[in-house]
Amino acid sequence: MSRLAVILLNYNGARDTIGCVESLQGSSSKDFEIVVVDNASSDDSVEVLKARCSGVTLLVGDRNFGFAGGNNIGIRHVLKRGSEFVLLLNNDTTVDPGALRTLVKTMEENPQAGIVGGKVYYSDRPNVIWFAGGYFNPNSSFGDHYGKSEEDRGQYDKIRECDFITGCCMLIRREVCDKIGLLDDSYFLYYEDVDFCTRARRAGYSVLYQPSALVYHKISRATSWDSPVYIYFNLRNKLFYLQRNSRPWKWLPHLPHLTYFYIRQFVRLTLKWHDFPATRAAWLGLIDGLRNFSGEHGEGHLSTLGQSR
Repeated sequence: MSRLAVILLNYNGARDTIGCVESLQGSSSKDFEIVVVDNASSDDSVEVLKARCSGVTLLVGDRNFGFAGGNNIGIRHVLKRGSEFVLLLNNDTTVDPGALRTLVKTMEENPQAGIVGGKVYYSDRPNVIWFAGGYFNPNSSFGDHYGKSEEDRGQYDKIRECDFITGCCMLIRREVCDKIGLLDDSYFLYYEDVDFCTRARRAGYSVLYQPSALVYHKISRATSWDSPVYIYFNLRNKLFYLQRNSRPWKWLPHLPHLTYFYIRQFVRLTLKWHDFPATRAAWLGLIDGLRNFSGEHGEGHLSTLGQSR
């Protein structure tokens, strides 16, 4: 058993997962184990990972449980084995050799910290920041990343508390899971990391950004904001978050902003882009969010979403 367990979630992305595993195996720290959870991939991911990732524990799900549910499978597994720290890491990342050691050391030196995350760069622009800590308003459900798309000039090089750490690279102290539970799998995809950090902070833990732990993320410069899947879960889960972490009377000052946000989505998708599958996804997301409908495993209406242009 290792003190640190790194969990990678794979869904039809064996090539990325192998690259991430290889970067982890080049870490200066050696006291950790890697657990890959395959989220019922429809390609040959399982066979490829078995052949290429020796020494890695592979857990195979019988269905796609989303980001939250899939990671929870891994978290439960490593907690039963006694891991003290759990690192959630996107499979489409690579890590600096010293990142794991730095994250764990930060946790050890800050006993009040429950969650620690590193500085994340765009993989194709390795000096441009994607994440340098997160800010978030729990009563409006609006927030973003510090430093996003900024060239790194050292402006985010201080350890500091923040509102949330992205699930792309999130180190969690075991006792946090023991106290507040795991990721809320009703979100399925998006907002589960913000929700988890909110609950951890409410329980008295601090959430820290550590700029010396470097991660490189293969995210596109132009994110798929117009895909039906993204639109559905983003619009639905924004309302999920508010219902779980705030109160209606606290939303009131933010209702104009929220209303504008939803109307803008429909106008943009319908009148500007004429993207009717995405418009339908937006309506489903709004309706399911208002009625708190998550489906059996958080997937909601995922199976009915069409493809956008």
